[in-house]
Amino acid sequence: MESKHKNSLIGALLAVVLVMAVGYAAFAQQLNINGSASITSKWDVHMKQEGSSSTPSSTMGTTPTGSVTVNGGGLTATFSAQLVSPGDKMTFVVPIENSGTLNARLSNITLTSTTEDMDIDNGALTATTSDGNIKYTVTSPGSSTLTSGGGTAEITIVAEFVDNGNQGNLQNASADLTVTMNYVQA
Repeated sequence: MESKHKNSLIGALLAVVLVMAVGYAAFAQQLNINGSASITSKWDVHMKQEGSSSTPSSTMGTTPTGSVTVNGGGLTATFSAQLVSPGDKMTFVVPIENSGTLNARLSNITLTSTTEDMDIDNGALTATTSDGNIKYTVTSPGSSTLTSGGGTAEITIVAEFVDNGNQGNLQNASADLTVTMNYVQA
């Protein structure tokens, strides 16, 4: 009987050694995965200094002046208006171009200035300077898709010398407005 137990014990030990050998062989194998990936798309949505325009309009005969400067990689534009008398306006138009390989749409617009009031009125953004003399109205290009490879849109900003009736004979007002546009993949 003792020989039977010995044989069983030897068989069990051989089975354990066999399981250990198979387990070691399974864990000792290496898995090598080789490959590469590349992204060939390009993101390039920006406002353009070239093609920007400003149109003055005067009620008293002295032409107002203004300028637009596109910076921040074309994501930010600063508008400066020097208006002479109430009723004067400067209209700025800035082209926006998608030169990338991905479609884009406007996510939001941020206005910064010496403003106290910013409001959205019928889809147009307005900003009024803290002294109340210059009102900027920003007409968004909307959230329609700018197609890749040359899709275009425009943003229009009107700076207006407002007469709020309680400040006497006003002349020579100036203010700056910075517009930052954020686009996302469409």
